[in-house]
Amino acid sequence: MPLKDSLNGYLRLPRDFFGIPQQSTGNPDVGVLGIPYDLTSSFMPGSRFGPDAIRKATDSERSHSYPLSIGRTSTNNERALSERITLEDIGDLEVSLRLPEQAMIDITEAAAKLAEHDSRLLFMGGDHFITYPLLRGLRRSKPGTYGLVYLDAHADFYPTYSGHQYSHATTLRRILTDGLIDRVNLLTHDLRAALPEQKAELAKIGAIIPQSLKSFSNAINKIAKQVDIIYISVDLDVLDPSVAPGVSHPESGGLNMIELAELLRACFATGKVRYADIAELNPMVDTTGRTSIAARDVVKEILTGFASQKNYK
Repeated sequence: MPLKDSLNGYLRLPRDFFGIPQQSTGNPDVGVLGIPYDLTSSFMPGSRFGPDAIRKATDSERSHSYPLSIGRTSTNNERALSERITLEDIGDLEVSLRLPEQAMIDITEAAAKLAEHDSRLLFMGGDHFITYPLLRGLRRSKPGTYGLVYLDAHADFYPTYSGHQYSHATTLRRILTDGLIDRVNLLTHDLRAALPEQKAELAKIGAIIPQSLKSFSNAINKIAKQVDIIYISVDLDVLDPSVAPGVSHPESGGLNMIELAELLRACFATGKVRYADIAELNPMVDTTGRTSIAARDVVKEILTGFASQKNYK
């Protein structure tokens, strides 16, 4: 008998995501991969510690696995996520000290290997650079037409930043330049701190920049009819700093948690979301832990969305 069995009831539970069980055989419904990378961060480093902070916040000792009730009229029929899906915490990529060119290759290869399986995937950054190599890898192993929902205070649309082609400030430019997403299948939201010329250029090429939940819902429903797969990318600085102060590049204004949850629900209602990421949590400046809680709720909403789509597998 293992020694730990004699202390059953005295030991803390294993750290996990909301108590969601792992798959006993085959692939899990959802795989979660941490990408602790922030060498391209242009303001405050520290988002490389984000994946571990999210894990701690989502631990079943701290949070139950029932879906968020915020913004919902009723949750009486919502079963716990631990009863609806299985989840595997894959771990973290060892990329924290890689130069961007090498990190891009490593992240791309990892995403390509994971996309060979049927599991939905959630990636935890790290800075927002990660979305670019992730899409490169996913598209290679899971070909098709992709739509991208990009929720961010910034456009990340610089051609280069501080002389570098690969940066969290160039992510969206690289994605469109490489043709990973067709411009008409790009849906952004907020971009409140983007340069006016960047917003104008995005609008000119046909990217969709709605400013209300209704226009966002109409846009995502239209994109869903044009694509095979939707990828959601959430930069936590899309939230108001009063909700999420611990990010690497905070900006005044932004969404509250109910508004962000409603945007995510509109995306998952299409049945086309297969991949998602969450980026820019910086525990080094999250002195109260408030942003980790916001990240926890975003992760829970994404997992709830994946659970709602099990019939679409």
